[in-house]
Amino acid sequence: MIRGLYSAASGMTTQAAKNDVYAANLANVSTAGYRRSRVIQTSFPRDLAISNLLSEVLNSPGASGGLRGGVVVSAASVDLSPGPISQTNNDFDLAISGAGFFCLNSPQGLIFTRSGQFQLDAGNMLVSRAGYPVLGLSGPIRLASGALKVDESGQVWDGDQPVDTLRIVEFADPGSLRKTEGGLVGGSGERPATGYTIAQGAIEGSNVRAMTEMGKMMNGMRLYEANVRALQMQDESIATLLREAVG
Repeated sequence: MIRGLYSAASGMTTQAAKNDVYAANLANVSTAGYRRSRVIQTSFPRDLAISNLLSEVLNSPGASGGLRGGVVVSAASVDLSPGPISQTNNDFDLAISGAGFFCLNSPQGLIFTRSGQFQLDAGNMLVSRAGYPVLGLSGPIRLASGALKVDESGQVWDGDQPVDTLRIVEFADPGSLRKTEGGLVGGSGERPATGYTIAQGAIEGSNVRAMTEMGKMMNGMRLYEANVRALQMQDESIATLLREAVG
């Protein structure tokens, strides 16, 4: 019965963690370039705490057997499926069609994003909405004329003069990607992306599907409530057993 308590409690904490992720996804359904988070859950191979306790009490190694003892959130991953691209007719809005990320230079180092909502800072440097410089192959991009033109290959023009090419990267191991502040993703082992095109005057939306996330959240709430009921039943059974044992 103690194992039942543990299994129900681990189910509750796992569903609560998953619902937090679904809520964060829903909160970013309108965030440009946002990539939804996914939760990976696994079962414990053995409930070591209970196994060890029973082994000590009964002096019998492995007394709790090979039963599994609940679930746990083991990792979170980033869903890299594309979001919808919409036209804005703003020259400083860029969208990637295909694989790849824009590269930004942040105080924490190199970070990557699918959000192409850019602007010029006071020094005519191309920056993200958070003020992080957008990187080309030669470094930060500066536009002396203040006029931006980008072709499908990512070539950047300052008026009529070519100045650089956008640095667009992809990852050999997408599983290395992690969320950072502002919905950006950070990873390692990046390499130049291939097979993409850049659309100017367009923006990629979030890849979160509101109805899907809401459905997952509602199902998670039902599972959470089911685990609460299971926990209460186990608690009542143990209370009854203790009353009978001392009575």
